[in-house]
Amino acid sequence: MRRNRDRAGWPAPRAGQLTNNNITYALPSNAPGYVFQAHLTGRWEETPAARQHHDPHAAATHHALETARTVSGLYPLTEHQAAQTHINSRLGISHDLDDAPVRLLWAQVHLTVATSDSDAVVCLQRRMHDEALNEHANRQRQHQAEELHRALSTTPTMALAYWLIRQPEAADGNTIDALSQLTREITAYAPHTAWVQAAHLLQTFVQGLPTPARVNLVDSLAQIFTRYDQPELADRLRALAPQIQSANGHLPDSPPSGPRLGT
Repeated sequence: MRRNRDRAGWPAPRAGQLTNNNITYALPSNAPGYVFQAHLTGRWEETPAARQHHDPHAAATHHALETARTVSGLYPLTEHQAAQTHINSRLGISHDLDDAPVRLLWAQVHLTVATSDSDAVVCLQRRMHDEALNEHANRQRQHQAEELHRALSTTPTMALAYWLIRQPEAADGNTIDALSQLTREITAYAPHTAWVQAAHLLQTFVQGLPTPARVNLVDSLAQIFTRYDQPELADRLRALAPQIQSANGHLPDSPPSGPRLGT
């Protein structure tokens, strides 16, 4: 079609509409694989330039759709009205295209959603919500377990209180008496006391010694107990000597020999 020229020799600027009710565009949502269905309307016109665009209608349509895609990808299908309002707020003012001598005067998008897609997205949102709740509950249970472990490590008697809370029907008169005795024994050997820590150090030291050296150590400690007027403790220590002589708590294959300290 011939284009009219004005008196200065320039062709008259072209203008047109974006309306085409037979075309439906797919716009992405924030859930991969699920899209909005969009119908586009609007108006465009050319701007003066030495070289005109071959298809200004396509350039204006492309700009409108790219603007709409940028916004629609932020919304789920269940919020198509909000997505539509956001898109049209961007397209409601005129805009000169950067890469073509075309001005988009205005554009408007009408969004629709397939019912099957909307239902699928609702199920997906519920599943994601449930998974998030389960993950939060698991993290909370793990944190509580770690806190309980730390508390029981520093205060062993808390284990008894925790057990009674969980099993209140198991507490009777005999149980209370037994727990009282056990509490006294546990408290006496609480792992945070300095002497128990010293005993652990002694155990670590003994594990690295050969059998003759362990025998020497037991005999020397028994003599120290006797020197401080504790012969009964010395006898009890000597009674434990067969187990102490072996690193794993069993009797050695043959009786050890060698010099002893203090002899």
